[in-house]
Amino acid sequence: MISGKGLSSANPFESTLKTIEDAGRLAGIDKKILEKIEKPDRVLEADIPVKMDSGVVENFHAYRVQHNNARGPYKGGIRYHPAVDIDEVKALALWMSIKTAVAGIPYGGGKGGVVVDPKRLSEKELEQLSRGYVRAFSKHIGPEKDIPAPDVYTNAQIMGWMVDEYRKQTVGDEKYLAAFTGKPIENGGSVGRETST
Repeated sequence: MISGKGLSSANPFESTLKTIEDAGRLAGIDKKILEKIEKPDRVLEADIPVKMDSGVVENFHAYRVQHNNARGPYKGGIRYHPAVDIDEVKALALWMSIKTAVAGIPYGGGKGGVVVDPKRLSEKELEQLSRGYVRAFSKHIGPEKDIPAPDVYTNAQIMGWMVDEYRKQTVGDEKYLAAFTGKPIENGGSVGRETST
């Protein structure tokens, strides 16, 4: 599992690419196929402004990497962590593509992250950040495009805010509840989701 900066000084995306290349060489996979696997389809970045309880506006850098959708919509969590960076998110998105393919699930791979320590945010600030993430990326997510989920330091409440914001951004989309997994049960979430991972 990619652990980010905490356990390794190596760049997580470069380490992932090396692993893919080594495995591809051992399996005799064509170099052109490996090159397709190694390059994300789309890398999105945004700064999300949040009016803090103090009245000061802080910007939080956010990412969404859509790695590969050959098998279906992009699928992968959104993590809130102070050590999140683009190389970690790209590596995790690539691993999601592999994970869904190995499991035979009709999804591709994606991943998101926000550079933030969520423990220092109030509930109001956390809600603003979560809704801001959806506003930043709403044109690129959805049930047939990219389906985010909870990850490190995100949960059903955060997914609930996100699905509500997505509903507001996509008025008339009757499938808006299918745009996120890991939602509260009353918003179409699944029983047992919190303990499933």
